[in-house]
Amino acid sequence: MLDLIYALLPKPVARNRATDNARQATRLLVLTDGHNPTFTYYLEERLARSPFDVHVRGLTERLGDVDPDGLHVIVCRYIRPRQLLWLYRNRRRLAGASLFIDDDLAATVTAPRGSRLYKAYLMAMGIAPLPVLNRVLTDIWVSTPALSAALAGGGVNTNIVLPPFPPEEAFTPLASSRKDDGRLVMAFHATGSHDAEHAFLIPIVREILQRCREVHFEVVAEGTAARLWVSSGLPPERFTLCPKQEWVTYLAETARRHVDILLVPLLQSRMNDVRSSTKRFDSARMGAAAVFSLCAAYDRAADADEILIDNDAQSWIKTICRLAEDGDLRRRSREATMNAVRSHLANTSVLFPAMLVNPETRP
Repeated sequence: MLDLIYALLPKPVARNRATDNARQATRLLVLTDGHNPTFTYYLEERLARSPFDVHVRGLTERLGDVDPDGLHVIVCRYIRPRQLLWLYRNRRRLAGASLFIDDDLAATVTAPRGSRLYKAYLMAMGIAPLPVLNRVLTDIWVSTPALSAALAGGGVNTNIVLPPFPPEEAFTPLASSRKDDGRLVMAFHATGSHDAEHAFLIPIVREILQRCREVHFEVVAEGTAARLWVSSGLPPERFTLCPKQEWVTYLAETARRHVDILLVPLLQSRMNDVRSSTKRFDSARMGAAAVFSLCAAYDRAADADEILIDNDAQSWIKTICRLAEDGDLRRRSREATMNAVRSHLANTSVLFPAMLVNPETRP
């Protein structure tokens, strides 16, 4: 049944490709639900380096004062009805319209687990607008080749892959303000659609805290996942449940606070199989030694000294215990992740796709 619902849900498709207006673009307008991880990891730095006049507007802002001529619009994941209506009315005057998407929203909505509230939000903001939005779009930008293939659904794949390229503050730790009190901070930060990963980690973390008395565990969780952790029986003096924060606050806080070991599990699912490796930036920003699931998202362009393991509980327990006991291993792992980040950035273009040519050099 879930497979049938997935197949029936609308997917992003650029149906306005016939226009050649994209070469006339002289300005950029980005529609985004505030500052969020997608905007930071994929768009913010590219916009900062763009030769175009750039305007960024939240999803509740009106567009009546915007001149559509020569304008290329980038929709970051979501759009609200009033802005969608403006785009549709002006679709023939726009230079182009691109949707950037970094998740298979239909897969997330039809996943057997996950927050109902989050799924409802995805439906309202990301999926329900597509029948109209698709008639406006000239391009679909996606985060990974796997997501591109999934959204194409076996048809002609014309999606454009735009890998992450965040600003330096998104992967650079600040000088740690944490006192050296002998504790090792182990963390797992995940909200939204990671209930399966939370359930996977609970018995692992319970075992780690029994074996490694110096480890203190913190988790960012909400909803069902938070309730699972509260009832997990972890020692309260060595366990902290952190609420979800606004993205800008979380970004600054995780750069300031040091984490020794970051857990980054990713279980196999249609939703997870198309994800990118943005958690690497989180790990680097926290100055953490990361334990990643061995999967396509993290295996791609991994540094030789990074730790990637199968999703087997005993393998995770053994690996985390080694990290807790060996400071040199944590250092090598931490440095390896930063090397992987810098290698990725060195081999990734900061430019937007080719249809957004430099207005000074276009014919």
